[in-house]
Amino acid sequence: MDSILTGIEPWHWWALGAILLGVEILSTTTYLLWPGIAALLVGALNFLMPSLDPRWSVFLFAVVSVVATVVWKRSPWGNADRATHSTLNERSAQYAGRRVVAMDDFDGSTGAVLVDDTRWNAVTVDGSAPHKGDHVIVVGADGALLKVKAA
Repeated sequence: MDSILTGIEPWHWWALGAILLGVEILSTTTYLLWPGIAALLVGALNFLMPSLDPRWSVFLFAVVSVVATVVWKRSPWGNADRATHSTLNERSAQYAGRRVVAMDDFDGSTGAVLVDDTRWNAVTVDGSAPHKGDHVIVVGADGALLKVKAA
C-alpha cells in the first residue's frame, strides 16, 4: 500500500479533482462537488509542501470531503427550501386559480377541461355539471385530476 501512495504527485490530485468536478457537472447532485474541491486543495497542499506524507494527504482528502459535504448540506445554501417552490414538479397544482374551458358536457361531476392546449380530466367540487364551452375555475388537483368549480 505504501508503494502506491508514494507515487502520488500533486497532478494526480488535480486530475482526480477535475474528474470529480466533471462528473458532478454531469450529475448535478452536489455530492461530488466537495470531494472534487478537496482533491484540488490537497493537490495544492502537496505542491506547496512536497514532503507531506502521502498517508496524510489521503486522510486530509477524506476529512475535508466529508466535513465540507456535511456542512454544505446543512447550510441554508445547500438545503433548497421547498416552501418557496411548493408546486415545483407538480404541474397540475400549478393550475390552481386558472380559468379554463370545459371540453365536453360533464357526466355528473366528471368531465374534461382544456388548459392551454392540453386536455385534463376534471371533477367538480361544487356539484355543478358544466356544459361544453362553459368556463370553470381550477381549485386544486389530485394527481392528474383537476378539481374545478363553476366560474
